[in-house]
Amino acid sequence: MQLNVAKEIERIQQFITEQVDESRSDGLVIGISGGIDSAVAAFLSVRALGKEKVLGILLPSHTTPDENERDAMEVVRKLGIEHLRIPISEIIQAFGKLLPQFEEGRLPKANLQARVRMCILYYFANLKNYLVCGTTDASENFLGYFTKHGDGAVDIEPLINVTKTDLKAMAGELGVPENIIGKRSSPNLMASHDAEEELGVSYESLDKLLTKNRMTEHKRNAPASPSK
Repeated sequence: MQLNVAKEIERIQQFITEQVDESRSDGLVIGISGGIDSAVAAFLSVRALGKEKVLGILLPSHTTPDENERDAMEVVRKLGIEHLRIPISEIIQAFGKLLPQFEEGRLPKANLQARVRMCILYYFANLKNYLVCGTTDASENFLGYFTKHGDGAVDIEPLINVTKTDLKAMAGELGVPENIIGKRSSPNLMASHDAEEELGVSYESLDKLLTKNRMTEHKRNAPASPSK
């Protein structure tokens, strides 16, 4: 089942607008990482609400590649949205002074970065009466590939039904920079952190399975033909 990109963009824009209106919020705050998910979420949010109602926040740490910061800045500049850059390394180090077994590369420390970032996003969401916009796509949601109370703790998830493969097609239609679309996915919570290596499966293989499952469900739930 091939995605109708234009129709899906329209659907998500409407979803974003409705969620902001129904919650009586004034806009959205998004963590801009330099990856495709946050870029697409930001582009869609601006199309839905206008650039004046979207705040992008860059939250680099000591494991954030310079390339990602450059790409994140390219997104906010291209969209013309208000943005802030708040490095979180000192906050993580402060935790390290208080917590035992705080070793580099360990999963608890990696997930702490995601949770610190979400605390900061919600600080600004509360400050501006905004919603926090999530960036988890269907592929990662299917496998639970997100941090509980971190990037999984948001107000809305506009990309939750879009696979990583379809997200790339959508990104091209929206005008997301090509260097972001072609980049390998990585949470960058640890050094040399590669999503597909950690998952043990390529997004291409995963998305084929997801698409096949959706087609099966669609056929299963289709109305029965009238008897003759």
